[in-house]
Amino acid sequence: MRLKRIDIQECHQQLVLLAIVFDKICNKYHIPYYMLGGTMLGAVRHKGFIPWDDDMDFGIPRPYFKYFLQVAELELPDAYGFYTPLTQRGYVKIQLKNSKIIENTFERLDDDLYSRIAIDVLPLDGADEDSWAGKIHMKIAFALLRFQEGRFCSLSMRKGLKKIVAFLIKQLPVNDAALARFIDKWIQKKDYGKSKSVANFYGHWKEKEVMDKSVFSQSKSYPFEQIQLSGVAAYHVYLTSLYKDYMKLPSVEERITHADEIYVGEPD
Repeated sequence: MRLKRIDIQECHQQLVLLAIVFDKICNKYHIPYYMLGGTMLGAVRHKGFIPWDDDMDFGIPRPYFKYFLQVAELELPDAYGFYTPLTQRGYVKIQLKNSKIIENTFERLDDDLYSRIAIDVLPLDGADEDSWAGKIHMKIAFALLRFQEGRFCSLSMRKGLKKIVAFLIKQLPVNDAALARFIDKWIQKKDYGKSKSVANFYGHWKEKEVMDKSVFSQSKSYPFEQIQLSGVAAYHVYLTSLYKDYMKLPSVEERITHADEIYVGEPD
């Protein structure tokens, strides 16, 4: 099977198909989920994709996350793969097997498996913003995640001192798989059921993604392109925390697509 280059609109179509599969699995097994980040913003501001976005993010509360991992592998159609990049991050990807994405943002440990059209499914963990112990737990978690990110981020994306630091981090003799497992265990130290806050530790916005648990207390169905997907009912609080004036479009220069090139398989 050969690969055919596609544009961002065709990529969106493939992502919608992935989202349908994900939504169907979660509904079948009564697993709550929420659109996150740019996917949630797209649902509210565009009733679908942000036009220049090329991926989708979903969050599942930690008590349901392991259950999702178990059932998703059993339920996925043959066209899709279930990839857990534990050598890098403690979340999972549902991928279109016969696809490829070329991007310069990260240097992947396993480029063939990682760089495909995919949706990211991230765990939502308990957090404590009030006690000293809780604050220390979060500071260490985000420090470790930034260090880990430095191990994989392309040097071309760094400038000045940050580029030098990233270069030095890459030279350290670190077992990346062991580091990823340690970070994932550390993140889970706070019991989700007893926590007053919820954190998307693996999210792009780091500390901004720690919010009062009430934000995730209720979900709501939103139109997204031609389908319906679940998101946070308190979308204004959530999106304001991440983007402030979220209905305002960014400048043209800030409308960045992660992927440089996107390909899907087609019969020979």
